[in-house]
Order: sequence, then structure tokens, then C-alpha cells
Amino acid sequence: MNPASAHRARSRLFGRDDGDGTLFEKVTGLGGGLRFTGRRYRPAAPTAALREIAMYRIRTTLAALALLLALPVFADEGGTVELLGFAGVRGGWVEGQPGWIEGGFGRLAAGGDAPGDSDLWIRGETQLGLRFEPSVSWQAKVHAVARASTASNEGDAVGLTEAWARYRRAIGHQGELALTGGLFFFPSSQENIDPLWASPYTLTYSAINSWFAEEFRPLGLDAEWRSFTEQGDTWSLGATVFGGNDTLGTLVAWRGWAMHDRLSGFNEKLPLPPVFSLDEGGSFAAQRRFSTTGFGSDLDDRPGWAARARYDRGRAFSGQVAWVNNRGDRMLHGDEWAWNTRFMHAGGHWQMTEAAELMAEFTHGSTRIRFPGVPWVDADFRAAYLMASIDTATGRWSLRHDRFHVEDHLQNAGWGVFNDRGRALTFAWIRDIGRQSRVGIELLLLDSNRTVAAQSGFAPDTDGLSLLTEWRTRF
Repeated sequence: MNPASAHRARSRLFGRDDGDGTLFEKVTGLGGGLRFTGRRYRPAAPTAALREIAMYRIRTTLAALALLLALPVFADEGGTVELLGFAGVRGGWVEGQPGWIEGGFGRLAAGGDAPGDSDLWIRGETQLGLRFEPSVSWQAKVHAVARASTASNEGDAVGLTEAWARYRRAIGHQGELALTGGLFFFPSSQENIDPLWASPYTLTYSAINSWFAEEFRPLGLDAEWRSFTEQGDTWSLGATVFGGNDTLGTLVAWRGWAMHDRLSGFNEKLPLPPVFSLDEGGSFAAQRRFSTTGFGSDLDDRPGWAARARYDRGRAFSGQVAWVNNRGDRMLHGDEWAWNTRFMHAGGHWQMTEAAELMAEFTHGSTRIRFPGVPWVDADFRAAYLMASIDTATGRWSLRHDRFHVEDHLQNAGWGVFNDRGRALTFAWIRDIGRQSRVGIELLLLDSNRTVAAQSGFAPDTDGLSLLTEWRTRF
């Protein structure tokens, strides 16, 4: 905490504090701006809406319990059930504006009260997955997460992250067809290769995969065809039809890029920063107040699609290109917009030696809501990273460089200028302790700037710095 903050004179920005509170205060003196207070204003939800949410969660929980109880029965009849999971504690020192999940303009999962301010942060997390294989051709998986932290976390403490079933069938002597239906991660990440979409390389994911972890989780059907050559190479073509991702693009446009390892759950409400045009009376005040759904129920009944092509040369090299279009209709549905977001994605992995590897990913696309003639959003985005990693007797050492960018084509000061620019350097050491546990240390340096933060009365400096350590035990 900055010692000078005790001498600051403060006045309320939003004019009232009726128990729900407000997250920010006006600060005069020593540079002015706004200061984080740790509370978010939330209008009271209607009783009927609360009942509906409660009933939905009860039904989801009962369905999951029924599935868990049924799996051992199927296993006794010849299937196999594998428990995947871990429990871990992570903590350390973080610096910068309040984290994005706290409702601030910060890029990390936690932060201080203002640029240059620091705080200690601790998080406990458990992830549990069950993989069921009743036969060689059939496979199913359920994956959930539970967490708690010292930060002002506004997300759900428990969430469903995956639930899918897959059927595989041989096509001739050198081909295979796989059909996957349900809620699943899009198969594009070069770093999230461990079970439960975890990374063996760093504690914090790249900007690209942090975004995918937040609000890109196809809910639909995926088909993949693979062809195996006599030389050991594999060619793959895939296509996906999905729904439930109409809000894809909300966070990149209105919040900007972020970096973390937090997996959103189905229908989870995620915070948006206090952008002035999202506030009462603003150009986009119809949006649910400073909140968005990462992925969940479909808004516009228009399915999105994705296509991809991949080449694997054994373990030595792999490369993939993909195109994603959620086909959002750009209209308001209740209190959220269906964003029209489309992007290309490319990634590759090179196993240079038995111990050393190099990987990279790149994405470039656009996102829009509404149409000319009324306040609307039209922005392009891109991000990329390059990571080198080496596995040694003392542990795995990884170094990653990220760059990210958002360009607002409209540049309308009355609606908000949503330009975003940043870069980050991540250095991590992770070591397995026996077969069940691992420990890790990570240093992340992030340099970034957010125009709309300044327009909203906050510092445009959205730099971040974190020094984290983690202990994790696997099930």
C-alpha cells in the first residue's frame, strides 16, 4: 500500500452507498484518479430471477451427481473410469491496478489499489475430472473447478468447465473419424496440454489462452478426421458447430486482454471494469451492470462454426491453423449483446531436442455489436506469444514473450475508445516432486496501456507485475 494514500482526500464517485456499495472512490491530490475500495455496486436481482438461478444450479448439481453415481456401475460392466484432478495453493506478490476478476482494469487475477501499489495474494483451487471409457470407441469426460482466494473475487466459487462424449471409428487402414458432443475446449492450445487443460510450462497462461479460458468454450458438435501415413505423420481436418458463445469478444473489447490461469464455468457471470459508457446513462448501459456471461445459454439461436487443419510429424513438429466465427447477430438480448466475433488462429510446436522445445500461437480477428447510426463497437484484435522451454534434472524452465493489441476503428470519445496495447515477459520454473506433486515459481512483467481507463477516470497505466509460487498435488 502506498503510504501517501492515508493522506488522500476522497469523495464518492457514484453518489450513494446503500449496502451493496461501490467499488471505486474519487481520489484528489497526489495525481487524482480513482481508487479501488474492494466492493462492487450490484443492483438487487428480482426474486423470480434468483429462484430461477437457484433451481438451475440445483438441477445441474443433481445431474452431475447422478452421472458420478452411474459411472462405477458402467465400470463394473467392462468400462474404465479414470479420476483426474489436483488440489493446489498459489500465492505471492502482485502489483498494479485491481485485477480483472475483482472488477478492475488490471490484467492479472489480483492487484493492488492503483498503479505501482502492491498486495499479497493467495488462492486455493481444486479441479476434478472423471474420464469414462465404456469401450474402445466411446469416451466421456466431466470436469469441474472449485476455488477461493484472498482477492475480491466476483466469479463463482464452483463451476462446470467441461462435459462431453466422444465416439471414434476407424476409416480404412490409415484413417480415423472422431465425433465429440457437449461442452469442450477448442483444440488449439500449444501450452495447455496437460489433463484438465492445464499447462506444464507456466503458472500463468498466455494472453490468447487466458481469453479462451474466459469466454470461448464451444457447446456443440465437433468432427475430426485423421489420416496416418506410413512415415508416422498425421494429417487432420476438423469442423465444429456450436452455440452458447454469443458473448465471445465482450471482454477483449470492453476490458482488454488479461493474463491468468482461471477457467470460467458454464453460465458464470464475469465482471467488467467500470467503463464509463457501461454505467447508468451511458451509451451501453443496457448491458447488465459491469458484468458479462463468459459462455452459457445461447442468445440469438444462430449457431457458430469453426474449421481447422493440423499436421503432426511424430513428436518432432506440429502445426495448426483454424478459423472461428460465432455468427452473433450484434443485437441486444435481455441485458447482454450477442457479439459478432470472428478470428483466425495459428499455432505450432517444435521439439528441438529430447529436453528443449519451442512453441508459438497467433490470433487475429474482429468483434462488433450494434450497427452504424447508434452507439456501436467495431474493433480488431490480435495477440501472439513465443515460448521456449527446457526440461532439466532440476526442473522445467520456461520463458514466454506475449504481445497483444486491440484497435478501435470508431475512436468515438463519447462511447469509449477501446484501444489496447501491451506486452509481457514470463519466466517460470516448475519441478515435479515424486509422482503426485509439483512446485513452481514464476515472475511475470507486464507493460500495457488502456485508453478507456483514462476516459473512465482511472490511470491509463495497466502495467502488472507478479511473483508467484505454487504447490500442487495430483489425484
